[in-house]
Amino acid sequence: MKLRIVTATRGGSPFFNEAIASIRSACQEAGSVIVCPATCVPSIVAGAGAVVLPETGTGLYAALNRGWRAPGEWDAFTWLNDDDILLTPGFGGLLEALARWPEVDVAYGRVGLIGAKGETLGELPVARRGGDLAALLARGIMPLAQPGTVIRRSLIDRLGGFDEIFRSAGDLDFFVRALVAGARFEFINARVADFRLHAGQLSKHRVEVEAETARALQPLARAPHNLAALLRFRLGNTGVYCDRVRRHGFRSMRELYDQS
Repeated sequence: MKLRIVTATRGGSPFFNEAIASIRSACQEAGSVIVCPATCVPSIVAGAGAVVLPETGTGLYAALNRGWRAPGEWDAFTWLNDDDILLTPGFGGLLEALARWPEVDVAYGRVGLIGAKGETLGELPVARRGGDLAALLARGIMPLAQPGTVIRRSLIDRLGGFDEIFRSAGDLDFFVRALVAGARFEFINARVADFRLHAGQLSKHRVEVEAETARALQPLARAPHNLAALLRFRLGNTGVYCDRVRRHGFRSMRELYDQS
């Protein structure tokens, strides 16, 4: 199974080289595509070892659409922010899952939290059953993290990629549309990526993120609030919650974002 990994960058991330190196380490045969401002193309081409494309639109999701629509053969897709990292050997399990289960559209795993210096801050809670995702999202619970996903090409083609009206919640919108369309998600119990918390990242624009999140979740507004799914999620993440309290006290994820 051939994987395409798209990285959108504005060219100023101090973590960019680490992100690209993690792609090479986690999946050596992946086709890496980098989308950046035209002025950055020459400098990035010199050291990235990837296909580098100039932006043709505005915003992250326009860049991701540019990346997945670029010519070339591939069977599965993911994208990596220029400050996050993929993990070896965990990430490889996502591709193995898609190859093993042809009926699965999205494979996802556990995602860690790291700080600006790479220090471990914990893990993000995750649903251990793909069938619980819609019920959890309907409650406003984020049950998976994008860096820990790999998506089959047929699903990308069917949904037409990302809605470029979003600035920060286009990934959530994509997953919601996938669930509404009947896509099957499968969890693998491995830490496959790390999400980095640091000053200035897009996901910390709180008011905008909350407004976009509400818009993305709207198609699931009438989904049943399955109590069993909620209980499975809480119990399955007991270790994650305990580790967060041990490291940070009784602080919410939003407080960790704001303080990073």
